[in-house]
Amino acid sequence: MMQLSEGHGDKSAGGYLVAIEEHPSDFVTRTAVNGKCLHVSESTGFRTEAEYCVDVELGQLMVKAIGRLGHQEIVTLPVTSITDIYTIDDGQDCFPVPLMKSLSTEEKAGLFFIEFTVDHGASIEHAGICLVEASRSARDELLQRLFQLSIASTLASVRE
Repeated sequence: MMQLSEGHGDKSAGGYLVAIEEHPSDFVTRTAVNGKCLHVSESTGFRTEAEYCVDVELGQLMVKAIGRLGHQEIVTLPVTSITDIYTIDDGQDCFPVPLMKSLSTEEKAGLFFIEFTVDHGASIEHAGICLVEASRSARDELLQRLFQLSIASTLASVRE
């Protein structure tokens, strides 16, 4: 597994280690909700265009973006590993100052940060990814889908 690192931070979204897996051929092959957004570095505000896929069948979010070295990378994130999601509605102090300075008012409306855990077997690591949807309503629709999928995944695991 490759890793895109921005350092390890706390819940203030200062910097997180994001687990990356490269599976380009699997990106949009299952029952899914797809969209385009921006991936933004929490520490620098550096942005790249990204695509996401909410894979209903596998219960995960995949985000395809160009990494620091110019390579296509896919962040694969099971919805059950999401521990919190921050939006601008939670307050600007949830996001680093360099990030907030790099965004327009419209972009701030679509901003969200997904905090999740990565299970390495012997240890669990806190990680995160910062994305900007095209609008507040597009962001809210995506977050609602993730919430619904999380509930469905949790119920399915209880039944097993």
